[in-house]
Amino acid sequence: MMVKRVLLILFLVAVSFFGCKKDETQTLIFTPIDLSLFSQNMKGFNLLGKYDIGWSDPGFTVEEFIIVKDLGFNFVRLPLDYRTYTSAGNWDLFSEDEVAEIDDAVEWGKRYGVHVCISLHRAPGYCVNPAAVAANQNLDLWTNAKAQEAFVNHWAFFATRYKDVPYSELSFNLVNEPGDMDEGTYVKVMKKAIDKIQSINPDRVIFVDGLNYGRDIVLSLKSEKNIIQAIHVYDPTTLTHYQASWVTGSGTWPLPVWPMTDISQFLFGPGKSEFYSSLVLEGTFLKDSEIKINVQQVSIQSTLQIKLDGTEIFKKAFICGPSAGEDWSQIVLTQWGYQNISKKDYSVVLPASGTRLTITNTEGDWMTYNKITIRSAAGELVIIPANTTWGSKQGTYKITSEGKITDVSGNPVVALGTLAKNLKLAGDENIPVMVQEFGVYNKTPHEVTIAYLTDVVSVFNKNKVGYAMWNMIGTMGNINSERSDCVYEPYRGKLLDRRMTTIMQSTGR
Repeated sequence: MMVKRVLLILFLVAVSFFGCKKDETQTLIFTPIDLSLFSQNMKGFNLLGKYDIGWSDPGFTVEEFIIVKDLGFNFVRLPLDYRTYTSAGNWDLFSEDEVAEIDDAVEWGKRYGVHVCISLHRAPGYCVNPAAVAANQNLDLWTNAKAQEAFVNHWAFFATRYKDVPYSELSFNLVNEPGDMDEGTYVKVMKKAIDKIQSINPDRVIFVDGLNYGRDIVLSLKSEKNIIQAIHVYDPTTLTHYQASWVTGSGTWPLPVWPMTDISQFLFGPGKSEFYSSLVLEGTFLKDSEIKINVQQVSIQSTLQIKLDGTEIFKKAFICGPSAGEDWSQIVLTQWGYQNISKKDYSVVLPASGTRLTITNTEGDWMTYNKITIRSAAGELVIIPANTTWGSKQGTYKITSEGKITDVSGNPVVALGTLAKNLKLAGDENIPVMVQEFGVYNKTPHEVTIAYLTDVVSVFNKNKVGYAMWNMIGTMGNINSERSDCVYEPYRGKLLDRRMTTIMQSTGR
């Protein structure tokens, strides 16, 4: 077996972590780049050739770049696991043979007019996906100086190796989906890498993921040169990740539908005092109407209460434990206690007409619901919550005479409203943005997937931002996605989802 050549980053000793800050006397010269136009023109996919050392490390292929170009796209993001290009147990030793596979991708991108973005999906000290790592690498990027040193050194390595590749051909994405952390800590670590990269090549375009797992805009980075903020769009997760094996509980979610309503799925009880809130629905509710709630999950203990115009008309206590009883379809024991699955309906018939329904979890921890059905002689209204974000509070909404759901100001409560608001915030603050991940897992019905992606891409295009689907070839992509309900088109020895591809191509260019 040929021994792989190993590259020790000796030059990094001279420019160590503690010397990575820009020289205060150094004035960097930046080439003017229209970052918003740069983002708007980028459309493509993620390629997973070095995504994970354990199960996705074959390298990249020239055919992938040929397909991207042939289908009319011009951008690929390469989410990397640092372990795929470093020596086992030593993140300071780079394997020349493995890095050469990244070189190939950069070269193929140039050959076929496809922009390449190198991204650290698993960075030294952090990954949104847990996995076993060597004991000396089990360090936290956000708090550990050694992990931060390695993180900066990796970006210094790539910045130096590709220093002469123009910004039009290559960009960097620092770290994938930062989780639950404060903005100050995150920006401080990102700035160390940004300063190091720009000291080597000021013109390198750098993508910085938003907080809250790539959902939110980071306002404190707005003035940084050559920075584009990257957001990921997987909401509602109950649609995009339905039955995804790597998402806990996804097998118990109801069959996805589209459209959905941008109302929180959570009813937090007093045990989560910072999120405790009631769902209030205002409208015309007729006597003898049935209000039905399909309960999904309960943490430890909760009590569901419904009031009509301030008077309690329904109350149901849920107490989780090892016995299924009449409430539970699945017993779930976690480190916090029992968090059982119900998936059962609970209903009440209105004893009188009214104008205000208040739905509250009056005691305990938290619970989630799948849908609320309001059935009367006039018809049926089904409310399916799309906001699955932890900590999202309930609010007050109006049901119009046409059966539409609005906020108190009369604005439609649509499921992509949060995305639209984030993109509007970025536009108002002159912050360039690109969507670097989005997609739908193959267990969601194809018709639902197509309807959802049509709306999502229309929001991207309306806000003039570029986008990259996760992935191209695979279970969330437009090729060989293994959907059981999709009519595929033969394409280069593969199976192409032409409807999904057409949606991706609707760029408005």
